Amino acid sequence: MELIPIQKRDYIFKTEDELKQLEEPPIFRIQKQDQEQTGITTNQPEKINFKDMHLKVGHKMHLTLATYAKNSGESNSYATSMIGYVQDSTLIVSMPASDQLIGEPFIEGDQIHVRLITGQYAYKFTVFVDKIIKVPFKYLHLSFPKDIQDQSIRKSRRIKCNLQATVAEKAIPITISDLSICGAGITSHLPLGTLGSVVTLSFVISVHDREIPLFIKAVIRSAKQSTKKNQKIICSGVEYTGIKPDQVFALRHLIYQEIVEHPENII
Repeated sequence: MELIPIQKRDYIFKTEDELKQLEEPPIFRIQKQDQEQTGITTNQPEKINFKDMHLKVGHKMHLTLATYAKNSGESNSYATSMIGYVQDSTLIVSMPASDQLIGEPFIEGDQIHVRLITGQYAYKFTVFVDKIIKVPFKYLHLSFPKDIQDQSIRKSRRIKCNLQATVAEKAIPITISDLSICGAGITSHLPLGTLGSVVTLSFVISVHDREIPLFIKAVIRSAKQSTKKNQKIICSGVEYTGIKPDQVFALRHLIYQEIVEHPENII
């Protein structure tokens, strides 16, 4: 079989006969057969584009300096909101509120982890502080996100917890043993009320080292009495009613935090 001589780079094939000869050497036929036989595919997970998050001006985000996560294990998170963006160029966010800041937490060049929730998805990505603007008001230019990761937060996703709380109407101390963005499991020594009655849960959650107080109305859907260590325990299930968007946002961030940091607490 006649072999094709190796040509120099940029050589231009001038005739159809030369092109046909490329198909004849076995090396090309074997390569094609191997791909068909092994079934190798180059499909990659679908890349998430910035626009896929459907963010609007004012959308809340949480910024964490990468140095905290890598070096000290701390999780100092700063709440901010999106001002706007220029596709493939910059993400513009407000400077976190002054009560969150100690000194100058950000300098140009800092690596920042960004977390946010929209719809039933939690997103995270890493960017850099490109520019800090101070006049006429303070805001940040961040590098445009390139590698965005998402995780579904199902409506029924529930986490185990041990939150001390009270039923506001009767000042009954309770323990929230599990919760979701829809409802909670509660243990108490006293009955909370009759099935179908509405109570107000008062408790505090910690999201990225920030204490967030919540007052949520809930309907009692179930109640079961048991005995533990010679003490009467009532386990109740409640469903939130009239929950506010910012309360849903806070609970979702708590659940996402647990998904990332304590997956063993996911029910």
